[in-house]
Amino acid sequence: MVDTPQIVKSNGLSNEAIRANMAGSPASELRIEVEPEIDSTNAALKRRAVSEDIHGLALFAEAQTAGRGRLGRPWVSPPKSNIYMSLGWRTDLEPLELAGLSLAVGCAIAEGLEGDLALDLKLKWPNDLYLGGKKCGGVLIDLVQSANQDWIIVVGVGLNVAMSESGGTDIDQPWTDLGSHTNIPVVRNELAGRLLEALVPLLSSWQVGAFSQWQSCWARRDLMAGHQISVQQGGHAISGRAEGVDVSGALQVATRDGLVVVQSGEASMLRSQEL
Repeated sequence: MVDTPQIVKSNGLSNEAIRANMAGSPASELRIEVEPEIDSTNAALKRRAVSEDIHGLALFAEAQTAGRGRLGRPWVSPPKSNIYMSLGWRTDLEPLELAGLSLAVGCAIAEGLEGDLALDLKLKWPNDLYLGGKKCGGVLIDLVQSANQDWIIVVGVGLNVAMSESGGTDIDQPWTDLGSHTNIPVVRNELAGRLLEALVPLLSSWQVGAFSQWQSCWARRDLMAGHQISVQQGGHAISGRAEGVDVSGALQVATRDGLVVVQSGEASMLRSQEL
């Protein structure tokens, strides 16, 4: 962490400013909307997908009143300090053929921000972004069928950019923000453009088995690899050493009974007193 957290430029998000940071890139063809406040960007795009084409629509909000994380958990969303964004994308693939997409999105975001902000982002399976051992962001993938029965991917991204202590009071785990880990000024409109520039090529090229191309990136940034972990699946827990992910993005856990491949669940690293 930098000794003196960088003051983050907090100009309001705008369609024009975000687009100006993507000139000439494929992402510049997206439709961009910015709402001052919304319940949840993912929820809003899912509702709209029923009656309109949301392919290529990037929806940003300055604040969310019912922001949602994985497993329905609330995502704390104070106003004008972070990034809350969802992108709609049509796919010809079936849901089972999208294995590993949330992990690849995390990789693409980490790679996209590393150069601009000199940040060493780590990734926690399956969809969290970490800095300095604390959570700074997350990815939420939803699927919805449009009126003509096409599958639409809704990629939600939440990033803490300049979260005040009071803004993060309701977060129930250690957290941090991007501005506390870089000496480079963080401009939210520029950051929004970089996110879209990272996501569009990934979504445009996604095919069955595409996560294999991101597996090495995940391995370099894997927060849990080599650590003792516990994975909750309903009322059942799987404990062992994290051994990275396979070519589909499934978590591999070395247990006393052998290697277990976990497709879904809530993973946490164990402290020494819990072993």
